[in-house]
Parts: sequence; C-alpha cells; structure tokens
Amino acid sequence: MTRSENIMSRWSRMKLKSAKDIEPDDLSSEPEPIEADPVALKATDATSATDSPTSPSFDPASLPSLESITASTDIRSFLGSSVPVELTKAALRRAWVTDPAIRDFIGIAESQWDFNDPTAMPGFGPLRALGEIERCGVTTEDVRGAVSATRQVDEIDHARAREYSLLAALLSHSPDAQMVEHLAGLSGDGTPLGAAHGGLGAAAASANPERIEREYFDLFVGLGRGELFPYASYYLTGYLYGRPLARVRETLKQLGLERTEEQSEPEDHVAVLFKVMAGLASGQIVAPDGTDRSIFENHLKPWIGRFFSDLERAESATFYRCVGSLGRIFMEIETEAFSLST
Repeated sequence: MTRSENIMSRWSRMKLKSAKDIEPDDLSSEPEPIEADPVALKATDATSATDSPTSPSFDPASLPSLESITASTDIRSFLGSSVPVELTKAALRRAWVTDPAIRDFIGIAESQWDFNDPTAMPGFGPLRALGEIERCGVTTEDVRGAVSATRQVDEIDHARAREYSLLAALLSHSPDAQMVEHLAGLSGDGTPLGAAHGGLGAAAASANPERIEREYFDLFVGLGRGELFPYASYYLTGYLYGRPLARVRETLKQLGLERTEEQSEPEDHVAVLFKVMAGLASGQIVAPDGTDRSIFENHLKPWIGRFFSDLERAESATFYRCVGSLGRIFMEIETEAFSLST
C-alpha cells in the first residue's frame, strides 16, 4: 500500500480482487425438468371443456315467469350455475315479497324490544292450550267479560263511533265530491267539538274536491314522501315499521283482526286504528269490556295528540287544518273520558 493510498481506496481494490478470484460454479449445468402433475392436468382439461363452445347454454324458456312465482313456488331451478345472477336475485326477491312470513317480518334491532315485558314481542307471551283459544282470539277467561254481540250501544258510543269513522275516512283518502258536499252541511254549536264541526263544514263549503285531493297528496303521499307520517311507529321511534307496529299487530290478532290484501297501509296508521276504535264503540267488533280504552291508552294516546297538532300547523294544510283541529279536540275528550272511567 502506498502512502498516498487511503483506507477507502485500499478497501475498494481488495474487494475487486476477491471478486475476480471467486470461480463460478458449473455454468453449463441446466435446470432439471419439472414433472407434470397429472391432477393439475386433469383440472385444466375439465376447465377447458367447461369453457368450450360445446357446453350447454342457458335457455330462459325452461324457467317459469317471475310473475308466476308465489310463496309456495319451487325456485330451485333459478339457482343453477348457468342462470344469470341478476335473474336468480330477481326470483329470490319475488319469492320473498310474496311470502308474508318474510315480507312482514320485523327483526330484532338494538333497543327495539322491551325484553322485560313478555307481552311486548309476538310469540314471547305465556303459552296457552289450543282449546282455550276462541275464534275472536281471546281466552275463555277473557270471554267471561266479553261484550255480548247483542248488547245495547248507548247514544254516546254511537256518537263516538261516528266521529272515529269520519276521521278515519278523511285520513285514509281524500274525500270525493259527494262527501265534500255532506261535510259542507255540518253545523256547529257552542262546545269546542261543535265549533270544530262548524269549522270543518265551512272549509268544505269553500273548497273543491280537486284542491282537497292535491292537499291530501302533499300532506300524506308526496313525491318521495309527504309532509306528515300518520304512523305510531314514526311518532314513537322516528322510524317506520318499528316496535309499535308489532304491538298493534299482536293486539289486533287477539281480537281476530288481520290486514287484508287490499289494505296497503300498516296497522299502526291512524286511519286503521280509528276504524278499529269505531268498530269497538259501535259494537261491530265484539271484545272484552275495556278493550277500546286499552287500545286508546296503549296505541293512540302516546302520540296522536302530536300528530293532530302537526296537522293543524302543516304548511300544505288548508282544509286538513280543520281536520287536525277536530281530531285534536276529539282526542282530548276521549283522553279525559277514559281517565274518568278509571
């Protein structure tokens, strides 16, 4: 090493020298051939055969139409590997929609059920023998206190039934020309309920059915959604199809009442509940004494006052503002009457 050669230059020179001294291994050796895996070849051949143009193609005519699918239809033919995924999903969706057990199921969600109340969830109540269940849906113990089908309904209950029926009709659909004409003939008196009748009659006399129909659409239907949601679930939970609906269904089931095919609204709609109250007040629905009070206290009183107050203040309401006033005053009367009966 010369004096002028520093340590870095010496390190570089020695590294180059050691690299030249290393002899490479036998460069002429060739890699050994890899033996073919017979299992892999068989799988490849099978895949090629499946992808070949000679494989059978999908025939849509071999499947039933989607419109013919019901809850009892065997849809296994739609689950084949050759059926397009979109068609399989459409068949499954159709089968689920037509099956009430799936369509109307309300699943368990966080804070949705009150597990401390055994009567709050359908199917979790006390077991009863089949022989104790009557056609109306109540036990023999309840039947002892049931209202007789031939009982005399007093004048007050008749008036209550007419009031519930009127509000149910106005809240289930917009009134036609004939109904508007009848409403225009309403006259009031000095009572708050009589004044509400007079206001509704005056509103009907100054309106036409077409304008009222448009008002009903804006309030309860709308383009996407209406201004108001007349459902117990919405007012009590902020969502539709919630626990309040499940409780209403269980109560109506005990009375032997179920939603029909023509009934598009869920049972916690205000019009449906008012129809039930009208039937109980008039005696058309035979039930144990106090059933109307129980339904009112459990399924109407917690939210119905807020709904009618919202209807009175709704921006789209003119005629229906008077319907809101009538409903609010009538509900106040019912609340006071039931509290006195306690």
